[in-house]
Amino acid sequence: MLKQPKILTISFILSFYMFPAFTNNIENSTDDINIARSELLNELIKDHGFDEQYVNNVFNEVIFLPELIDSISRPAEKTKSWKEYQAIFLTPKRIAAGVIFANKHKVLLNRVEQELGIPRKILLGILGVETSFGTIQGRYEVVNSLYTLAVGYPPRSKFFRQELINLFYLCREQDFSISSIKGSYAGAMGAPQFIASSYRNYAIDGDGDGKINLFESWDDILMSIGNYLNSNGWDKSKNIMATILLDSEKKNRLASATLKPESNVKDLIALGIPLDLTLKQNQKAQIIYLKGEEDENNVIVGLHNFYVITTYNRNVMYALAVIELGESIEKILSRNVF
Repeated sequence: MLKQPKILTISFILSFYMFPAFTNNIENSTDDINIARSELLNELIKDHGFDEQYVNNVFNEVIFLPELIDSISRPAEKTKSWKEYQAIFLTPKRIAAGVIFANKHKVLLNRVEQELGIPRKILLGILGVETSFGTIQGRYEVVNSLYTLAVGYPPRSKFFRQELINLFYLCREQDFSISSIKGSYAGAMGAPQFIASSYRNYAIDGDGDGKINLFESWDDILMSIGNYLNSNGWDKSKNIMATILLDSEKKNRLASATLKPESNVKDLIALGIPLDLTLKQNQKAQIIYLKGEEDENNVIVGLHNFYVITTYNRNVMYALAVIELGESIEKILSRNVF
């Protein structure tokens, strides 16, 4: 049985590293691609025990998509400023869609919050940023995406190779047709955009029908998002973020976009950062660096649960977009007595 990674982000990964130079070598790497293909096929059959005829049939139909290499080399999180990134998700249309979704699924959202402790604004924010509330789940066959990146993208080939193997397991466990699953260019699937290993590790049967359907079952989808965040450290006794005023020089000196803060609330207060003294002193805390906001005095301080959100997609702009979208939806809901 394949050993599962402890924590993998969902939509994630995609924002990790940029290797644009590699795209120039794709057409010249046919031999390497064929070798990687052969090794992967043999691993699925010999090491993981999948039926040889089945694996061969899948690989005979799989399509290498070189355009995906360019897509993964230039994720929005790496190329856009915060204002540009924010404008993608904080739109009147998406906020309105979130209000409609929240009203339609009020009971379920409350259930997830009560059982798992995840605020509905975070559930709404993630679902809205990921797939605009399930309406944009991806157009690529996931098997083609993962195959392409496993054999044709050396910087992350090991990761995508494991995800492709996980996809084979997932299809066997959930009785999915491997060629029928559509998702993102990096293999994230369903309304919450879980990658294959996250689907296997964190997705749960929220409606009790014996299946886990992250494409259509809102019980499964929302309970799985909640379970993912819980499993990755969400603590309802701790905070998400704080907004403060700070002169730009000090902000730029202390700000960081790292996903592993080395400071806590107590450390920042000792540096003269005007944080609320009622905050738990030992929780993670870091002044967030946002591209294009260097001259602004409004400062975001990421706290414990902010960094839990970044396990879903490893970028601080993603976490902030999730929070702001969720809060924008909540403001409207509160006026209508949700």
